[in-house]
Amino acid sequence: MAMKRIVCAALPLLLTALSTQAVTLEQLNQQVQQINKRISEQGNKLRINGFASLSAAISDEEVKYNDVNDEVNFNRFSKVGLQMSFKIDDDNSVVTQLVSRGENEWNTKAEWVYFKHQFSNNFSMKAGRIRTPAYMLSEYLDIGYAVPWAQMPAETYAALSPFSNMDGFDLTYGTDIGDNLLSVQFAYGQSSSESFALNDILSLSSTFQADTWSARVAYAISSLDVVDATLQGAIGLYGSNELTGITGTFTSAGVTYDPGNIYFTTEYTQIEVDEQLADIDAVYATFGYRIGRWMPALTYAIAESQDDKERTLQAAFDNNSSLAPFGSVAGLQAAAAGGNATAQQVIGGVQTFQAGNNYDTNRIGLSLRYDMMAGTALKVQYDIIDAGDVGGLFTSADYATAQAANNEPDSVNMLTVSIDTVF
Repeated sequence: MAMKRIVCAALPLLLTALSTQAVTLEQLNQQVQQINKRISEQGNKLRINGFASLSAAISDEEVKYNDVNDEVNFNRFSKVGLQMSFKIDDDNSVVTQLVSRGENEWNTKAEWVYFKHQFSNNFSMKAGRIRTPAYMLSEYLDIGYAVPWAQMPAETYAALSPFSNMDGFDLTYGTDIGDNLLSVQFAYGQSSSESFALNDILSLSSTFQADTWSARVAYAISSLDVVDATLQGAIGLYGSNELTGITGTFTSAGVTYDPGNIYFTTEYTQIEVDEQLADIDAVYATFGYRIGRWMPALTYAIAESQDDKERTLQAAFDNNSSLAPFGSVAGLQAAAAGGNATAQQVIGGVQTFQAGNNYDTNRIGLSLRYDMMAGTALKVQYDIIDAGDVGGLFTSADYATAQAANNEPDSVNMLTVSIDTVF
């Protein structure tokens, strides 16, 4: 009887405990479902894309051209990147792009970090570190798979490569014109390199995109400061103290035609900078023809500085009063030949400055692209480059040294092989 009374007394407590446990398990299942739902929603909001270019390049010259010489270089054009886009809601998102470059010892750098707001279907804003909207293909500078070349036309794209990204904002408006799209972009910001700081960059560009072709024009203006001490000294050779607030402008116009089997693209750019810094006109044109997975292409590119006379030894002598004691350019050269250290430094400085700023380059590029699979392409490119009797993209100090020994190169042939992929 005693045991029966104990069981009867404990039964309500046991039922209560079981009921409580059942409720707790049900709540736990609901929480797990909610967590899974949130994870799924976050997964839909977060998108991760990647790209990589693994390349090898070699030339037939000891002096480096575009940082490539007669030793195989596996790092110059190699890179890998991840782009992460997080959609906060339908109108707001955050984009980050991390890129590691072989030429920078594979150190990772945040190329893009910006917030994007969609005011309407046609109008958007980006703010943060964004791509500088200079070239027609600026958005694809790092994504080798999106372009036909194993290396970009350097005579055009190398000029502003240190300023490929900027800190600031842009506003983009797009509208349909029949079956075509017209977009206008305004950007403001600043960018810097080891040698220059670009302040108050103002850029305006417009793109018209049809079914098989597109056209783009752009104009930018900026205030430029020279921050590299060696470069400041080189400009000082010409008696100039204008090292800050220098006005520079950039103009670009390009067209692409791509109906499917034929590929054609061309772009003209013009850089104009006050003082002794180079004014450069450049243009390239590429014609390719797709045959199944293959696309052979021919590229012709030229670049020419328009103000070489401002960087001559005569210009330095005429504008720098401290050189007057040498009497004339001939006297300056005679003093240098006689061992005068000051005269030697002046002549050497002028030659190095010329080598880094004077352009008169012609490039013929033959390339072959093979699409190995969706998202991956193998490219082989052979470039025949005539650099004239000026430095251009030859490493300026090495070129000036070779020039002093009457052994400067005037041409270079370069082979580049790359595997480009997106994932």
